[in-house]
Amino acid sequence: MKRNVLLGAVVVLVLALSCGMLSACGGSSASSSASKSASASSASSAAQASYKPIAVSYLNKAGYEDIIVADKQGFYKDCGPEVSLYAVTGSGQQSVEALLAGSSDIAATGQGPVADALKQYGDKIVVLAGTNITTGDQVWVAGSGMTGNAQLVAYNKSADNKAEVKASFEAAAAAKGGTIKAGVQQGATTESAFKSWLKAMDISFNDFGAAGNATVTLVDVKANTLPTTLASGSDIDIMAASQPYPDTALAQISGSYKIGDNSDIDNYSVACLITTKEIYQQKEASIKAFLEAEKKSVDFMNANPDQAIKICAESEGTEEANVKAAFDVANFKIDMSDQMVNTLVKACKKKEFDITADQLKKQMPLIDWLANDLNK
Repeated sequence: MKRNVLLGAVVVLVLALSCGMLSACGGSSASSSASKSASASSASSAAQASYKPIAVSYLNKAGYEDIIVADKQGFYKDCGPEVSLYAVTGSGQQSVEALLAGSSDIAATGQGPVADALKQYGDKIVVLAGTNITTGDQVWVAGSGMTGNAQLVAYNKSADNKAEVKASFEAAAAAKGGTIKAGVQQGATTESAFKSWLKAMDISFNDFGAAGNATVTLVDVKANTLPTTLASGSDIDIMAASQPYPDTALAQISGSYKIGDNSDIDNYSVACLITTKEIYQQKEASIKAFLEAEKKSVDFMNANPDQAIKICAESEGTEEANVKAAFDVANFKIDMSDQMVNTLVKACKKKEFDITADQLKKQMPLIDWLANDLNK
């Protein structure tokens, strides 16, 4: 009897100890899960804290749709670092000036200002990514005064009527008793595109500030003021600019008409994001997070063009038809393709700065990351 009681007590004791151990194990497991959760939370907070704020300079116009849409859709709010946008006026030249002045960390701009920056600052400039590569987005418009004997002939690529275009420019200059004044912003991507077009048509021109007997004289006018300047009919006779300014002029100036665009000579424009080597070294993680948000933006635009057009039209204060014209010639992507690299190389050569594609790629530290990680 005693033996049975003793055996029962031992069993009870063992069971009690087992339950206690199981309870302890259960408690240890819960504690471990809580610890892991806290650790993950701490890691997340640490990652968030490691991001540094990013300021981006851009223009609220065609060519910068990726930034406009990303902002309106909230992609920047969720990307990690604090992203602030700094809107400039004029052209991408002003965006680069904001970067170099320390007002922004990343400049959104076209290849013309990028080439100028590379020429002036060398390897201190870092090219982060291309966002769009297009042709037909740089357009030349004649004012309402260019009629009668001063009527200009538009270039027709299928007819290849270069001789007729040249003759009309020379006749117009003679009718005016001087030179044709062409408004274009100096340093903008449009400048090199328009000069290339004039050379292709064999039309002589005086550069900015230069005197001479050339058929055309270039006049430096900020891009956003070109339509109103052309409308005045006194300071310039024709204008060259990127969209939406040409469409604005055509819509607002009665009697104005299109002369040509950069697709006439297969000239491409690439929109870029650039920074400085110093900023890149300090903010690489934030820059990558920003570019991931940019990727979401272009993916959204490519999948939902009608919605993206509406967003951009409301932001830019223009008609949806004007934005659609820019979308129709756009190729939105966050990348640095060979075509983008080669377009930048050509832009540099036009600025009398020789650089090879391989040399330029050395100033593109994210080129492999873009291809193998962001766009995988």
